[in-house]
Amino acid sequence: MQANFIQFSYEDVTVLPGGCSLLLNIDERIVTLLGAGGIQAQCRCSPSAFRLLFFLLQAPHGADYAELLACLRCSESVFRKLFASSSREQILATLAPQVDRWHRHLEKSALHGKSALEKELKMIRRATKERSGVNAILKKHGFALTVRAMYRKGYLLTSTPLLQ
Repeated sequence: MQANFIQFSYEDVTVLPGGCSLLLNIDERIVTLLGAGGIQAQCRCSPSAFRLLFFLLQAPHGADYAELLACLRCSESVFRKLFASSSREQILATLAPQVDRWHRHLEKSALHGKSALEKELKMIRRATKERSGVNAILKKHGFALTVRAMYRKGYLLTSTPLLQ
C-alpha cells in the first residue's frame, strides 16, 4: 500500500517554523502546516507546485535545475514512488537516469545561447513564481516559507517571518 500522506517535522525541515510540521496529501495535493494550536495554514497546490515543494522539502541545501526538471517531468507513477521514498538518497537514486538526461539536455541548450537555456528553465520558473506557483501559494496562505533562486544553479526552500 502506498502512502497518501507524508509529514515533515521541524527536525526534518529546519526552515519550518519552530514546533510546526508540514503534512502533504498526494491524492488531493493539499499542504497543511500544523502547529501546537492545530492547523496554522492549509492550501491545495497545482500539480507542478506540489511536486516542486515536495522535492525542495527533501533538499535542505537546494536542488539544481536538472533535479527539479526531473521531478516536474517524471510520470505520476514515478512521482508516487518518490513520495513513498524514505530518504533523499532514495529519491535521487530513483530519479538518477532522468537527472542525468536533464543535465546533458541543459548543457546542450546552453551551447545554443542564453535564450535556449531560459526556454528550458521556464517550467521551473512557472512552478515557482507565477500566480499558481508555489511562492504565491505559500505567501497567500501564510506558510512562512518561500522558494529562492540560487544564482545559475537551482532553487532553495527558505523561511520567511511568520505573519501573526
